[in-house]
Amino acid sequence: MSSLRITQNSMNRTQMAGLNTSLGRLQQTQEQLTTGKRLNRPSDDPVGTVSALRFRSEQSQLAQFGRNIADGLDRLGMADNTLTQTNNMTQRIRVQTVAALNGTNGPDQLKAYAAEIRELRAGLLQQANSSYAGVSLFGGTSSNDVAFHTTTGSFLGNDDPVMRTISEAADEAGQLNVGVSGQEAFGSALEADTGALDALATAIENGDLDGMRAGLEAVDNLRDNILNVQATVGARVNRLQGLVELNGRQDDASKIALSKVEDTDFQQAAMDLGVQSASYQAALAASAKVIQPSLMDFLR
Repeated sequence: MSSLRITQNSMNRTQMAGLNTSLGRLQQTQEQLTTGKRLNRPSDDPVGTVSALRFRSEQSQLAQFGRNIADGLDRLGMADNTLTQTNNMTQRIRVQTVAALNGTNGPDQLKAYAAEIRELRAGLLQQANSSYAGVSLFGGTSSNDVAFHTTTGSFLGNDDPVMRTISEAADEAGQLNVGVSGQEAFGSALEADTGALDALATAIENGDLDGMRAGLEAVDNLRDNILNVQATVGARVNRLQGLVELNGRQDDASKIALSKVEDTDFQQAAMDLGVQSASYQAALAASAKVIQPSLMDFLR
């Protein structure tokens, strides 16, 4: 029966392998304390690396949602302010029309009313052609610089929605139209000659009471349209403002989860370093007794 013989070389190799393993753990802990990261390469924790990649992708997506929400709030906020100004202007047109209808105005006063209404129409047209980030605010997805022709007042845009992805919800639930239709707000009221406001100014100038009454009704319709569109804008702004808080909470939760996966627990790592350092020093001392000098060591 043969006996198992353990050679000195075999013992040396075993000791060196143990030392290298102990030193590797010590170096890894030192690296974690130096970099502040528990994951410095995929091999440190393959499962944790996959989780970290998922959380980083989630944060990137949430950041894009945040940018889209901010863009939507800015765009809709500008539209809301513009519509408020146009509503004030249409209210002034209504006041002047009612004054012109009292039947006591002379030709000069009627011409003054008509001139002011034409100026107000020009102001409304200017507001309707407001732009945001270099694109028409009320022109939909049209590539035209303005929503309404600067001379004729005809609508040049379209009613296509300007969509922004604002959450990870599927389909329409995760999107919002941040566009505002100039057609819905102003219709054909701004058109020259045949438009409601230009026709109203002409009726006032000519002392046409029936034309003034028709114009007053058209102005009321215009104000109603502007207010209805503004109410829709307000509802969208409220939705986006609610998403700002939600998106922020989700981003904070994702960052906390990522930190738990990849950041160093300094207290635990410091304790591990102490234990591993002591273990390595003890292993070195033990190995010095086990590993015998070779002939080459004596010949030096």
